[in-house]
Amino acid sequence: MIDADVHLVAQPRLDTLVTEFHSDVLRLGTDFAGTAWIGDIPDPVSGMMGPLYQRRAVDSQLFLPDTHWYTVGALDDAEVQVSVGLLQVPGTKQGTQGLIGAIADPQADFFEHPEQDDRVGLCLTLRGEIWSNVGLSYRITVLCRREALIP
Repeated sequence: MIDADVHLVAQPRLDTLVTEFHSDVLRLGTDFAGTAWIGDIPDPVSGMMGPLYQRRAVDSQLFLPDTHWYTVGALDDAEVQVSVGLLQVPGTKQGTQGLIGAIADPQADFFEHPEQDDRVGLCLTLRGEIWSNVGLSYRITVLCRREALIP
């Protein structure tokens, strides 16, 4: 559930083959990155989001538009890392910085394909409470066996 609109803007996905340090095993490394605009999108001229100030709950799983599809059984040793950073909080009409609230404990979760039980993709989970529009940058890194990827 979310009381604010969320718009994901994905950056190009980066896929690499990574050699594990201790075993020399090749694994697939994928970096998913982009921006989550919560509550509003930036004005195309100024780049700023509108100062809509109201208390809104954020509890949402956001489908990554550039997700890979993975085989569930081959993800038993997958490693996932997620980081989220504050990109923008709009200013007030008085020219001061807006109130933000909190976006706590961002997570990356695998979710089932809606039509095929043997596939999972990635969601970015955001929870918290905001007082104004917020722009967040995100980066999710998945490291897994190559056979986990469904071409």
